[in-house]
Amino acid sequence: MTKTFAGVIPPVVTPYNEAGGLDTAALARHHDRLIAHGVGGLFVLGTTGEGPALPQRLREAMLAESIDHAAGRVPVLAGISAAGLHDSLELARFAARHGADAVVAAPPCYLPPADRELVEFYRILTLEQPLPVFVYNMPGTVKITMPPELIAEIAQIPGIAGCKDSAGDFPAFCRTRELVKDRKDFALLIGPDARLGDALDAGAQGGVTSGANFAPALYVGMYRAQKAGDRAAMARCQQGIDLLQKLYTCRENICCGVVAGLKYALARTGFMRPDLIPPFLTRKSDAELDAVVDRLAADYPL
Repeated sequence: MTKTFAGVIPPVVTPYNEAGGLDTAALARHHDRLIAHGVGGLFVLGTTGEGPALPQRLREAMLAESIDHAAGRVPVLAGISAAGLHDSLELARFAARHGADAVVAAPPCYLPPADRELVEFYRILTLEQPLPVFVYNMPGTVKITMPPELIAEIAQIPGIAGCKDSAGDFPAFCRTRELVKDRKDFALLIGPDARLGDALDAGAQGGVTSGANFAPALYVGMYRAQKAGDRAAMARCQQGIDLLQKLYTCRENICCGVVAGLKYALARTGFMRPDLIPPFLTRKSDAELDAVVDRLAADYPL
């Protein structure tokens, strides 16, 4: 594997136009600003991108447009999570044909596999499509938690490039890091925004941090400060990251809150419409969210 997967890799939101299709102009503007702020890649069709909830035509359009517009400036990781192996493979092959750099797959989410079956799931993904594969530990949506020992076993499969760990269990994350520390070509990436600095200190290669959609300078700043050993700058970035977490409280379910809160913030600052895929309702005007958005916009370049 020759690609390097490190740094801040936003799980990019999917912008819609008035007709409910992909807003390609907003997508291009959004990706350009993320790349200009120094992100290390783009993760398309993750949870923040509403990936598994989108119709197939929209998933394919989002992938194709994202890869084409990135034009090799940063790696593009394609989310291929689905209810079953067949659909994940089909989307992986589509991503490969269009030039993606890797695929990211959570466990099948309808019939829950046993551990042995999960190993086989990832083995088949590496054998039957050409791209490097990231394990996606995302129990908040698929209701399956992969323990560190299982992730470490899967990491030994040729073609497994890394893991995006969004389980929210930091001791388990650190245990995973310890188990895979000798794999120089394995990228361990943290999901929860608020633990980016801690994860980097623990040896992670970076983070797939949703908040970077709105304030990329904040998260890239944290990454650069940690690499430079600037603890004061890290502390300042952490304050901003902690403030941004308030955007996610707009829905009871945190996964839905992340998407709704970020799209609300991006709409308030003029980057795209706030719409979510039906049947999910668009967040209406909210004074508390406005205060958070305005504070972040004043403190960090968007």
